[in-house]
Amino acid sequence: MPSTHILTQPQLDCLTSPIRLAIIQRLEIDSQATAREIAQRMGRPVTSLYHHLKQMEGIGLLRVVGERRGARRPEAIYAMVADQLSSSAAVRTEEGRRTYARAALRVAEAGARAVSAAIEGGTPRFEGDQRTLAARFHVVRADAAKLARINRALNALEEALYQDCEAGEEILLTVLLAPQG
Repeated sequence: MPSTHILTQPQLDCLTSPIRLAIIQRLEIDSQATAREIAQRMGRPVTSLYHHLKQMEGIGLLRVVGERRGARRPEAIYAMVADQLSSSAAVRTEEGRRTYARAALRVAEAGARAVSAAIEGGTPRFEGDQRTLAARFHVVRADAAKLARINRALNALEEALYQDCEAGEEILLTVLLAPQG
């Protein structure tokens, strides 16, 4: 069972930064990595990450789990404080809900950028059980029973995502669920 960290309001606010959200996404895949490894996988200069990593460590989103010998000095190995981050407590306030909305926007933007990059520079597969790219927008009516089925399906999907898989392609899955109007 994955461990869960309940985000505080300041921690949720910290994750409205696209680069910090990308660092979390990277560590969800890699479990642990040095600043240099994270930067390399993100295609960014390592110097652009140090400030964000320190801030995320200071606020309690990341922890240092060890050191590796670097070219000039030891490098810290970073990991998330838990397998999953939950905003359930932070969204109980109006400020938390506004912050959550900003974070959700960043998630949607990251998903849109990934789709564009895959279409322009990759070889996405649009069909079959090995499909790697899809975009869907559904507006449906859901009574209590249907909403419960949808949420059970989302929970099952999350469980499948957290099952270890060392081989294969990296994919980004963005899910947004919102009431209309």
